Amino acid sequence: MAFEWKQDAQSAQLWNNHQLILTIPAQDGCQDTFEPLENGAWRWRRHTDRPVQEMRMLVCRPDPLGYWQVPAVNYNGNGWGSGAQYGGYALNGTPWTYAWHRVAIPACTYAEDGHWAVSLFGEEKGGMSGSVWEQEGHACQALLWPEQEGPKVLFKRCWMDPFQGEMEPCQDFTAILHVTPVRELHRAYHDLLDFAWRYFERPVQMQWQPEQLVKLDTLYFRQLWQRCFDGVTGFQAGMHWVESEAAFVKSKNFEIGWVGQNASVACTLLRQYIQTGDEDLKNKALSVLDSWVRYAVLPNGLMFVKLVADPSHLDSVINGDIPMELDACNLGTAATYFFKAAKLAKEAGVDRPAYAKTAFGLCDFALRAQKPSGEFAKSWFIDGAVSSPHGSVGAFFCLPLFDAWRLSGQQKYLDAALRSVDFYCEEFERSGVTTAGALDSFCIDKESAAPVLRAALTAYHITGDVKYLTYAEDVAYYLATWQWHYSTHFPDGSMAKAIGYDTYGSTAVSAAHNAQDFYGLYYVPEYLELARLTGKDSWRSRARALWYNGTQLISDGTLVINGRVRPAGSQDESVRHTRWGRPDQRIFVSSEWLVNWPGSFRQVALDRIDNWDELR
Repeated sequence: MAFEWKQDAQSAQLWNNHQLILTIPAQDGCQDTFEPLENGAWRWRRHTDRPVQEMRMLVCRPDPLGYWQVPAVNYNGNGWGSGAQYGGYALNGTPWTYAWHRVAIPACTYAEDGHWAVSLFGEEKGGMSGSVWEQEGHACQALLWPEQEGPKVLFKRCWMDPFQGEMEPCQDFTAILHVTPVRELHRAYHDLLDFAWRYFERPVQMQWQPEQLVKLDTLYFRQLWQRCFDGVTGFQAGMHWVESEAAFVKSKNFEIGWVGQNASVACTLLRQYIQTGDEDLKNKALSVLDSWVRYAVLPNGLMFVKLVADPSHLDSVINGDIPMELDACNLGTAATYFFKAAKLAKEAGVDRPAYAKTAFGLCDFALRAQKPSGEFAKSWFIDGAVSSPHGSVGAFFCLPLFDAWRLSGQQKYLDAALRSVDFYCEEFERSGVTTAGALDSFCIDKESAAPVLRAALTAYHITGDVKYLTYAEDVAYYLATWQWHYSTHFPDGSMAKAIGYDTYGSTAVSAAHNAQDFYGLYYVPEYLELARLTGKDSWRSRARALWYNGTQLISDGTLVINGRVRPAGSQDESVRHTRWGRPDQRIFVSSEWLVNWPGSFRQVALDRIDNWDELR
């Protein structure tokens, strides 16, 4: 494309074939230059005649603001869900500003008008903030120094006062501009993501080899196994520090999927038993699976998704935490791994038909509950009545329906699976987001996209229909908007800097929860598969970055953080990499909740990836 910069005393303008794309107003005492990086991308340098302590690098468009995005934070105004999150592009007429480290590309804003998509972001060294808004019918984007956030700052389920940083006097400022034609379904942001990944990409050095991770994760799973007073048995969701005991202790919560991952962890131990012959692994796995079948399965095919004690003890105070709401994430995960558990148990020389029966019961409920459109509810009550009707998280039920079809040969399961994949993929193509997968919030998020991606690729392999490959790559790009393209330079004295945490490759949780976690481990196999299917090596590079990030902060039994020796195989659930957290306002810290699900995701990924050399 033939781009041309024109500059005069009033502004710098970018043109393409006599069409004005953007205008950069001149600023007194400043000289602007534009260094070409590749076609449609420039490094914009601004030099001031004298040192200054604030700067605003402004881009104006001739047309109104169309679709826009602040990657991992604000998707066209975040018009779905509830709770505290950035809504619209302004609050009471004042545009939101976002610190560079809150955004997946430093301080990045992406904005479409009728013809062009323009992205503006900063360098990895940070220190700036980004903003996007509409003013008098014109789309505007800006980078601002020093770092600032407002008019309020999002924390967990609450808001804090605006932040205004300070800076040493400076004469040189840099921004990156990327311009690409608007494409259908807002796919122009794919071009931004590909460019930004090339711009910031670097080789990664894995701290742990896959074989070491198998041992560490398996060891931690053993430690989390527990049998309760009444026989209920499971893997605790993790460990947390109890000051009065001066120790990490098990969190009192068995969950079949999501945070607790009891079903998938049991499958991991069965696989390890088959490979090693370690009877303790088999016994622990079977005791947990048997416990869930005995205590959690309901007559209508549903099951409790959390347990702390025998549900028949209704007068027990301890059962006050048993949820009456059963979500698709947990139920779909349970069905997937009970199918796998039945197969693994047989390979281990133990016949457990109840495992497959449990999985088929859940799938049969899904058939009855599925809407004609193909959609599943987000959650149900124990009697099967719908609790929450909508959310992309329902896609977790697509996956076991494919398994039910393979095992039974019954077309009804395949028809339901494909109908649901079509629904969730087409819904995504219309809205550009997925929703309600992060169960501790109700908003646009990353987690709900993961089963949509996996289901689309599964449908592609079964049907050969290329539309599913297109769906899969579109969803993968959306997931990439949540992935950090750079390393945040944390402030001196912060815990995140002290422990050496690297944001590169990590992913933020949701529009409401602007912390990072290791959930990207879930779809490492899908990114590697997309690299093979599309020939785009960027998917392989992104997968390796996800793996690199998701294997940080794992203890070998000697790791000390915050003066506390961590159990072998343990790992934080999340890191507050930005100005986000609880009302205690502790930021740039790790969670210090040592959950089992990242290890579970790693072991599921290793089971699904044939060539471990891609992760070394």
